[in-house]
This record gives sequence, C-alpha cells and structure tokens, in this order.
Amino acid sequence: MAHNSRACTRLSMLVSKNGWRRTAIINTALAATCGFALLICFAISISQPGASILHPSTIFAGNCTTSARLNLFLHFLINVISTAILASSNFFMQILNAPSRREIDNAHSWLRSLDIGIPSIRNLTHVSKLKFASWLIFITTSLPIHLLFNSSVFETTYTGSRWYLALATSAFTQGATFFPPGASLSPAGSFTSNSGLGYGDHIPLDEYWNTSSAVRQKLASVAEESHSWTLLDSAQCFSETKYGDVVLILNATASEDGWARSDVFTLNPSSNLSTLWDIHVPPNAINSLWFFAPCNVSRERSSSGRDDRCANSCLGAMGLDNDTFRPGEFASLSNDPWVISFFPAVRNHQFTFDNGLKFNDKFDFFRVDHCLAQRIEPTCKVGLSNTLLLVVILSIMIKVIHGGVVTWKLQSTSLVTPGDAIESFILCPDPTTQGLGTLDIKDAQQLELGVRKDWSNTLDRSFTTKVKYRKWKKYLPRLWNIIPYSTWVEKSFIFLAGFVLLSVGFAVSSGSTRNNYADTLDHSNGVLTIDIAPQEYIATLLIANSPQLILSLCYFSYNSLLTQLNVEKEWNTFSVAYQPLRVSYPAGQQVSSYRLQLPYKHGVPLILISITLHWFVSNAVFLFVNEGGYWDTRGGITELNDQFLVADGSLVTIEHSPLFFLLLFITGFLFILVPPLCFASLRVKGDMVAGGWNSLVISAACHVPDSEHIQGTQPPASEYHSFLGEYARRESAETSCYLEDDEANYQKRLDLTRRKLRWGAIPLPKRIRESLDHGDQDILHLGFGGEEHDVSEPIDGQYYM
Repeated sequence: MAHNSRACTRLSMLVSKNGWRRTAIINTALAATCGFALLICFAISISQPGASILHPSTIFAGNCTTSARLNLFLHFLINVISTAILASSNFFMQILNAPSRREIDNAHSWLRSLDIGIPSIRNLTHVSKLKFASWLIFITTSLPIHLLFNSSVFETTYTGSRWYLALATSAFTQGATFFPPGASLSPAGSFTSNSGLGYGDHIPLDEYWNTSSAVRQKLASVAEESHSWTLLDSAQCFSETKYGDVVLILNATASEDGWARSDVFTLNPSSNLSTLWDIHVPPNAINSLWFFAPCNVSRERSSSGRDDRCANSCLGAMGLDNDTFRPGEFASLSNDPWVISFFPAVRNHQFTFDNGLKFNDKFDFFRVDHCLAQRIEPTCKVGLSNTLLLVVILSIMIKVIHGGVVTWKLQSTSLVTPGDAIESFILCPDPTTQGLGTLDIKDAQQLELGVRKDWSNTLDRSFTTKVKYRKWKKYLPRLWNIIPYSTWVEKSFIFLAGFVLLSVGFAVSSGSTRNNYADTLDHSNGVLTIDIAPQEYIATLLIANSPQLILSLCYFSYNSLLTQLNVEKEWNTFSVAYQPLRVSYPAGQQVSSYRLQLPYKHGVPLILISITLHWFVSNAVFLFVNEGGYWDTRGGITELNDQFLVADGSLVTIEHSPLFFLLLFITGFLFILVPPLCFASLRVKGDMVAGGWNSLVISAACHVPDSEHIQGTQPPASEYHSFLGEYARRESAETSCYLEDDEANYQKRLDLTRRKLRWGAIPLPKRIRESLDHGDQDILHLGFGGEEHDVSEPIDGQYYM
C-alpha cells in the first residue's frame, strides 16, 4: 500500500505540474490515441468480405474524381497523424540525448562540451547506454512510419484499352437494317499492313453470323443504344478521350440509308462466293453498316517519358496512315474534313482481294460527318493495405510503451533546457570552468578541437594552471556569426542535398510530361520507368517513400538550427535585463519550458509546414496502380493482384506529379531556406558571451559570488515543493555538491535560481578571489547574478575573468 501510495503521489505531481515529464505524458497520450484510432480502422478493415491481414480492403469504389479526392484527403490525414507521432518521437529523442549533470561533468573532465536545449547527435556518445538504446528504439520505430504509412492507402485508377468501332450511316443508329460484318464484307482483322496499320482485332467471319456470339451481341447493343450517345464533330472525335465505343457516321454513300452489296462489289459468277454471301448479306438489300471491329489502344512507356508511343489497332480502318502516335497528339493526325480511304489504304500496302471479288472504286472514300461516342464512367478504387497498416500500428504502440517507460523510469535528471543547466551549475558550480567567465563558443571549440598534450614541467613556461583575466571587447554580432561554421556547413549540406534531389525530381517530372501541370490531381501524369520484378514489392515501397525519409532528415536539421537560434536569442536576453529561468520544473519566479521545445510562434508553424511538405511529397512520388490494360506492363509489377485487388494485366509501378514537385520546390524554398536566414540575420541586443547551448559556456557563466546578506527562504511546505527539493538534492548528489556544502549556503543558491537573474559584471566568487594574487582581486567576474549582486554591463576594454 505504501508503495502504491508513493507511485500515485509521484504520478499526480508529474501530471499536475509543468515539466518535461508532463509534456512526455501528453505526447505519449497523443501517440496512443493515434495508435488506437488506427487499430479501430484496422479491425474494421479486416472484417470486410474478402479482406484479411495479408489481403487489402477496398475503402471506396466508384467515380474516379471522388476517388482521387478521397485519396488526397486520406493521405493528408496520414501525414497529419505521422507528423504528430514523429513530433512526439522527436521530443523523446531530445529528452534522451539531453545529458544529466553527471554526464556533463564527465565530458567536462576531458574539456568536452555537450549541447543543451537543442537536438544533438553528438551527445549520444556521452549519455548512458540506456538513453542511447532508448533513442535508437524511437528512431528505428519511426522508419516504418516514414517508409510504409503513405503506401498503406493507395488509389487504383482505370484506363480502358478495349473499345468497338462502327462505320455506318446515321440510319444504323435509328434502327435501320444491317448485315454483319458490313457492306465492306470485311471482318475485323482482315487487313493488317506491313507498317502495322490495323483494321481491328481479328474476329472470324462465322462469329459475325452467330447470333449468340459476343461480337454479334455487342453489335446489336451498339445499333440499339448509339442513338443516345454523345454527338461529337470530327475534330472532337480525335481529341476526346473520355469515351468508349464509337460510331463514325459516314455520309458519302450511294444511298442515305446505306449500301447495297451489288453496288459495292461484283461477284464472279464462276465462283461460289454468291452461295456464301447471299445468305448473310443479300445482294440488293440496303446495309446501314459498313464495318464493325473490336479495337485496342495501348501505351508503351519510354525511358524518358517524353517519347511514349500509343498503338491503336484500328488506325487503318479510320483511314490513318500512322502505325503509332504520341499521347495527346492523336488529334493532329486528322484532316479537315476527315476523309476515310478504306480500301485504297489496303491496296497501297499490296493487299489483293479474292479473285472472285471486284470492288467499285466509287466507294474508295468516305467523309466522316460526325460521330456518336459512348460516355464511360470508369470505376476507380481506394484500397487499404492491412499488412502495412498493421506494421505501422505496431511501431506506434512500441513508441507508446517505450515513451511510458522513459517517462516513468528515467532516473537521471536530464538538463533539457539551458535554464535547467543554469540552475544546476549555480547550485553546484563546476570547478573545471572556474574563473573562465569570458569563455564563449569560439573558446569552447578551441578547447575541444585544439591539439592536446599531457601536463608536465617540461612544457613551455607560458602554460600555467592559474586563472588569467582577459580584456573585454564589445561585440554585437548577428546570430549567423554566433552559430559555428561547422554547423552551417552541416546544415547547408543537408539542405543543399535535399534541394538537389528535389530539383532533379522536378526536372525529370516536368520533362517527361512536357511541363504540363494541368489535370494533375488525379495521379495520372507520368510514370517513372523502373524495372520492377514481382518479388521486389518491398523495394518498390522503399523507393516510393524514400523521399519521406529525406524530408524528415531535412526537417530534423531545420528544427535543430531553428532551436539553436532561439536558444541563443533567449540566452542573450539575460544580458539586457533580469529574466526568470525557463526550466523543466518551475518554482518561484521561474517559468516552464516550451512544450514543443520552441516558442509557439515558431513551433506550431513548423509542424504545419512539416505536414504540408510531407503531404506534397506523398503526392509527388507514389505507387501507381492502373487497371484496364492501357499501360504496357513491362517494367512494372504485374503479379501482385492480391496485394492491390486488381485484375490480371494491371500495372503497378511508381508515378510522379510535376504539380506537386513544383509546390514542394516553392514551399521548401519559401519556408525552409528563407526563414532561418532571415532569423539568423538579426543582430543580438546584449553584449554577452555567445554559445547559450554549449555546456562549457553555460558552466563558466554560473559561478555566482557569495553574498552574506542573502537570506535563504524555505519553500512553502507542500508535497510538490518537497518533491522539488528532492529533485534538486538528487541533482546535487550526482556531483556530491550538496554533501560538500552546508544547508544554508545551498539554500541561498537554490533561492537565487528561483528569482530573476541577469548576466554581466559581478564581484569575484570567493573561491576564485582566493586563488588570485593580491593585486588582481579587484578584477570583476562575468556571470549570472541576482539583483543583490548589482549586475552591470561589461565595459569595452576592461579586464574580466
């Protein structure tokens, strides 16, 4: 019972008061909410007919415009959820690479500094193995969210390839008599030129005469329904692509209603052709149908995307002398007026009729008056991969569980903010930096990067263990001059690499689609030619989603840089006026740390920008699933029907959108490159040592002078302040500071940290003053102090230590 009581008391204190643990609880709860919401979606999904963990579910099937919009919305929702979860992970990762006081002291003993208050990879080599392992768990479980989450929802588009062509008079559509295969006596596929010109897919002649055959039933339905189809002029017949079956209405005939076989062909009496044809196509009856054939259109992809070719198996029947054409250029093949040379086109390619037939040249040419086209409503689908969603849910749940473990069990007190570090170093001054009040970020880097030698009496006599004072030089630099050169090189390299990859993607996408940004929201603008074997499904997912990982790396660097600039700006304000410390567990006049590790005016827009950019990336490069047989399936996945619920012959590959590449480029430039440069161009207002994120700089500024008239005040007797006292004592015990000092002096320093502080010129601390020669004891010290220390701005040319 006592143990449970203490646990409940600790939990209530963590939740009720500000601190990183409270923020951790909020982040864990947020991730848990997202995980359980996705788990509910997963349970509903696998309960659908035909669905299972290994087989996807269909979320929507219907109108393609609605499908495209739903797909965009779901991917936006996915990126909102993933950004929230990754922001939560980023918080825990920053907590875990935030060092404890003991870890800082160990680094300082080797004159190595650690980063405070900013995301830092280099801290990981100095933190405990438990922190490092926990950090790895958070970053590893982020990979499935980056690489799989967006592909868990996919759209299946439909582009039909098979359609029927009829050449007929207008009477054909009004119920007039017709005799298949038509007055041309030419079944589909009868003629195929050497250059590939086609007259439809081959249909045996007896199929036209079999009333139960598929082609005969299709012909009957076209004759019955075509009068209600959309009327298009000849130019529109070439340019429109939203239609299926087509009837070309011909008007250059001997009769308005059609053709008599005896007018078009003369049969040799000595042959038996009359016996064959008279039964099915009477010699003197008017036939309203000239030709009927099933056609096929397919698109063969090129390596560049600019030289794709479309093949149409009915080009010859339509009087066109082209074997293939480029997408979007079909309309340019027509003439005005559109004249079909049906049999001359055949004869030009050395085709000869049967010896028993003689053709009447009067019917060499027909003019197309207009056409009737069947409007089609293809069915598009939005699917959900239950396998990928389950992997994402498991990753989120691991984060949730481990976040709870870190929040509850992390024993060492991490110095998350510079305020935490200032409080710790004032409570327990670090002897390593004693008397180094003028130490700034450049000095800290020289200590770390400079050549080191073992101390011995044989060294140059200019080396000494005594503290030396230095002349102060007033300097109000811009923020970009304070950030180390190595940091700018690192961040610039990452940003530059990201923009180079983005520029390449934008150039390839724009080039392959001829810079056509119209109609780009339906995910059908260009296909990357990547040879994909069926067994390489996972590799395809990784390729399609790798830009998400690259963007997250850029975001991490951007967040780190922006946090570093904010930390330095806030650090510098201590030289202008008395300010309260921003700490994890505020007491007295202290204020709480930011929940997002950044001011809301920067943190919230940064998250919104991240959501937007990730959404743009998910629409710039993505999996392309297409049914209907229009796309050539070479170089794509064609044997994953179960994974995508598509028919045989469908194409699964990687597609790109030039519009979203353009939006990504513009947004990235305006909101990723410009803001940090504008922020970094600001000049600091106070004359102060630079490097507010560096532990050596912070430590050197926290040697507070003793003040006899300071009266320590006992905190109010409450359970929470008792907890804070234990927090401070535990932090002190890590360095044995509390054990070496008496209660009164420790309480004075604790009271000082809870009031407003200022950095500047203050009296020398007792320990430093005692180590100096008598003539140097009037030198002032640079560091933090309270109002009782009469902190003043350092004077240019004056000596300080």
